[in-house]
Formats: sequence, structure tokens, C-alpha cells
Amino acid sequence: QQQQQQQQQQQQTSRLTYDNDNGSAHLVLSPARGVADFAAANLGGSDKVKYHNYHVMYGPVLAPFMRKPVRLLEIGVSDGKSLKLWGRMFPNHEHIAGIGYWKHGFGKAENGANPFKRNLTDKHVLYTGSQADAGFLGKVLADLGGHKFDIIIDDGSHIPWHQIFTLETIFDTFLKEGGVYVIEDIETSYWDKPGVSLYGYPIPNAGIGKQGSAVEKLKGIADVLNRGVLLDPSYSILHGNVDHLMSHITFSQNCIMIHKKDQEQWKHAEQHNIQNYHRAEAAAYKPRLDPSRRDYRRYKATSNWEVSGMNRMGA
Repeated sequence: QQQQQQQQQQQQTSRLTYDNDNGSAHLVLSPARGVADFAAANLGGSDKVKYHNYHVMYGPVLAPFMRKPVRLLEIGVSDGKSLKLWGRMFPNHEHIAGIGYWKHGFGKAENGANPFKRNLTDKHVLYTGSQADAGFLGKVLADLGGHKFDIIIDDGSHIPWHQIFTLETIFDTFLKEGGVYVIEDIETSYWDKPGVSLYGYPIPNAGIGKQGSAVEKLKGIADVLNRGVLLDPSYSILHGNVDHLMSHITFSQNCIMIHKKDQEQWKHAEQHNIQNYHRAEAAAYKPRLDPSRRDYRRYKATSNWEVSGMNRMGA
């Protein structure tokens, strides 16, 4: 029992690290501590913990941010419980923003109005609009005044094409380098019953292996990350080549976590693993590939498909 307690204490330990931007010190929590603190912050009973168990899925990913002055955006705030959860989970937060649909839950003002922006406190703000509306997202971007977020959580409509559209639209402009982008409720990508819908939005052609699936689309990021080995540095499957800004992607139960590259940290890796394979090492490496590249070219020609239902003009 004593040995078990010691192991638990070791798992819960934190370490002191320094912020490269300003030299300030802050604690970095262990992955296990991240899970525990995520659960402990859920005093309001958000379904993120009590139903989805997201504290286990992506608590470890958020652990390095938990004592930093983070900026966090959540899309889909429902009754507001999760905004309060984030405030408790990140006690030193600089700014927490939410995007809500005015027709559903927390995004609706008491008088029935649909305000674009409401300041809930001096650190908390709520925007009201659709994550699938390019004009609305552009308006939010302008309001942010160049300030980006460390963490973005998409808990919005759960519609697969909305999830991909939002990722493609804001990953570059809203998320800091080194930041984390989480997509929750990817279960809808597996809903293959004809005519299925959610919140009044149809979910066409979803199901495993189908092009109505956000999960199926994002599986291709593995190939984009390894495009140097394909001798094709330009290979991309997402609009605007935003997938070239990604460093890691993790699939877990009902959620996906994507990390954005810190360009300075990744500079050498990009040069060696992407550009050198295509240039200096190509002569040695290319003989190991089919010279015609027929199969790859055929695959590439079909890989840049749009998720079913995609409407880039806004929903």
C-alpha cells in the first residue's frame, strides 16, 4: 500500500518550467494530475466529465497549460457550465471566450435578442453566432484584434462538415503556435442512418469509410504529416493547407486532439523530414518507391474530397 501511495504521488508531481516568451516561471502538471484537476474542476456537473469522460481523454493534453495564463475558446457553450469549468481548471487564465448558438441554451439573451458579443466578466466573453458562418467567424477574428488562443475546444453543432469547416477556417488565425485544438463529439461521423439530423441540421453520408465523416477526413492527416516520405512537400487534404501547420493528431474516444506547430521548434525537423527527402535525399530514397508513382498519384487525386454537406459560403 505504501508503495502504491508513493507511485501515485510520483504521478501527481509537477515541475517548474520557464516561459520562453517572458521568462516567467510556472508549474507544468503531470498527465495524471491533468486528469485529476479536470475532474475536480467540474463542480457544475458538465457532461464533459460525468458523461463523456473527456477528462481522461484530453486532460493529459491540457495539463501543460493548467497553471499558465492561457487564452481559451470554446465553441458551443450550451448552459455555460463548461465555461465555468475552464475558469476553475485554469486559475491563472488571461481570457476565456465562448461561441454560442442563440437558439440553443446559454447563447440566448434574456430579452430574446441575438447580440454578437457580451462581456460576462472582465476576462470572459460570449459571442453569438454559427460556427459554420464564415462571415460571423471573420467578425470574431476582427474583434480579437490579433490576440490568439492557446486552446480551442469545438463542442458546437457536432455536424461533421461544420467541424471540418471551422477547423479549416480558424486553425491558422485563431490558434497560437504550440496550441491545442480539440474536436469533441465525433460520434456523429458514425451516424449512418439515412436522413439522420441534429439540431435541425442534416448529417448526410456519414458512417465509417464514408465522405460525410469528419473522422474519415482527418485520418488523412497522418499522410500529410509524412508527406516528405512521399517526396511531395505540397501534399495536403485540408482547405488552405492548414494541415501543414499541424504537428500531431491524436484520436481518442469521441474526440480528436490536434497540435499546432511551434515553427521555430519544428524548423530543423521540417527541413530534414520534408524538404531534404524531396531534395538532397531524393536520389537515394526514390529507388525504393515505384518510379511511376502510379498508385500514389491515383490516391492523391481522390484524397482532397470535401466532407458531404460542405457549404463554404456559410450556413
